[in-house]
Amino acid sequence: MFIQQALTDPTLYFSWIIFVIFSICCHEYAHAYTALRFGDDTAACNGHLTLNPLRQMGIQSLIMLALFGIAWGAVPVNDGRVRKAYQRALISFAGPFMNLILCFVFSLLTVIAQATGAKSAVSFLLIGGAVNGMLFVFNILPVPVLDGFAILSAFHSGFEKFAQKHSGIVFLVFILLLWNTPLGSIIFGAGYIVEGGFIRFWHSLAALFF
Repeated sequence: MFIQQALTDPTLYFSWIIFVIFSICCHEYAHAYTALRFGDDTAACNGHLTLNPLRQMGIQSLIMLALFGIAWGAVPVNDGRVRKAYQRALISFAGPFMNLILCFVFSLLTVIAQATGAKSAVSFLLIGGAVNGMLFVFNILPVPVLDGFAILSAFHSGFEKFAQKHSGIVFLVFILLLWNTPLGSIIFGAGYIVEGGFIRFWHSLAALFF
């Protein structure tokens, strides 16, 4: 169980929790803010223009994070208030895009920490980049309930109708695959690949000027 890491590797345990909470809250804030900009104030009126994890994630999600290392968040969105398909798609994409930006930033901070020889900071920041790379890859998948599927649904009503009928069972199968096949490791590995790509970019950029 993930909570055992608190005894065997407390640095990893608490670093993971800190970055997951921060990253999910930023992800959900991005959804709420983008929705507001496009005319849907549902999330804003329900208090989701905040980084408060109790509002963005809820106590059940925080408990699951502490015990098993997994968590989630959600903001209410009223698609009926957003007329254009591309705007609905951007609302859905805003969350994963925020995670991509955070991965980009944490990768830069990692490179700076490497240059200054701050090894403990490097280890800490690498987790932040990996978490956000993983959240980007995971949420962009075209699976019902996830943002990737919502992006497709914005452009074709057939996807939305499919989700209304089958989202529960499809998502359950997806979760089972995550736990019982290499799929979970592949998604997590993809997050490291995204982070690694950004780190190489920053190193290459630094090499041009220093």
